[in-house]
Amino acid sequence: MLRVFEAAAIRSPMADDWRLETLRTQPDLRGMSFVRKSYKAYRPGWEHDHCAACGVTLAESDVQGDDIIHEGYAITSEYERGAEYEWVCVRCFADFKEVMCWRDVTTS
Repeated sequence: MLRVFEAAAIRSPMADDWRLETLRTQPDLRGMSFVRKSYKAYRPGWEHDHCAACGVTLAESDVQGDDIIHEGYAITSEYERGAEYEWVCVRCFADFKEVMCWRDVTTS
């Protein structure tokens, strides 16, 4: 049986994940709906976005590079700044969907 001080010392690996710390600075993303899709610039002149958790670059398919991805989860229109304003990469969405209470509303 674990004593109280021993139980407190046990931590989940996710508790120390720097990406989760980044998301904690963005509480307005908690409970939001997202759609998985190809990246599309938010407005003309907007070249790319970054994953809200890990910072990986999302860009349209004509932009190539070693650290660039072209698909992720875009926030929906319920967000105060509008649809596609925030993006989360596929890996971070899977890793933090539950803890952030995100909803995947992608339709086939």
